Amino acid sequence: MVRDIDPSVTVNNSCRQRWELADGGLLLYDNDFLPADLAWTYFEELRQTAAWQQQRGAFGYPQPRLTAAYGDEGITYRYSGTVNPALPWAKTLLEIKDRIEAIDGRYNFCLLNRYRSGADSVGWHADDEPGHGTIIGSLSLGATRTFRIRHNLTRETRSLAVHHGTLIIMAGTMQQFWKHEVPKTQDDVGERINLTFRWIDPGSS
Repeated sequence: MVRDIDPSVTVNNSCRQRWELADGGLLLYDNDFLPADLAWTYFEELRQTAAWQQQRGAFGYPQPRLTAAYGDEGITYRYSGTVNPALPWAKTLLEIKDRIEAIDGRYNFCLLNRYRSGADSVGWHADDEPGHGTIIGSLSLGATRTFRIRHNLTRETRSLAVHHGTLIIMAGTMQQFWKHEVPKTQDDVGERINLTFRWIDPGSS
């Protein structure tokens, strides 16, 4: 079961909820982590300047989204048959990283995902690659999409709306016992950029 913190509780003038998930998973949800004007500034800058590319997945098909990778020198993120060597940090990404680290976590890599429409998505998965940290900071910019989590054994599923400026931090044993996804939608939605910050052991790159 998920225990919800009272959504009326505010922290730093925003609504922040901490959920304790089954089997030791933790999820922090802050719907208003960034003010809207700053979030739009970040969105437009990253949409125009990030080194977007369309990777191919494990079976050779193009991923249904664009990605870009940034981080510390020498860090490479490998998942589902893709190799993502980090480009040097952009100033904007370092600024965002500092803001998220002030809440929780320590990060040396950021994977950006650009969902161009409701047809772009990411399927059920866990970020459980060896040598990676257990805390992932995920910031949403742009269009509102649905973020879902599902327990591996009980199949308990929860849905969250991730809005412009929403922060989610996944921690504890969440990657071991839960999967997450952003499903396709037929709704007429605009573009969304998602930034996922994580720690990758330099020796595992």
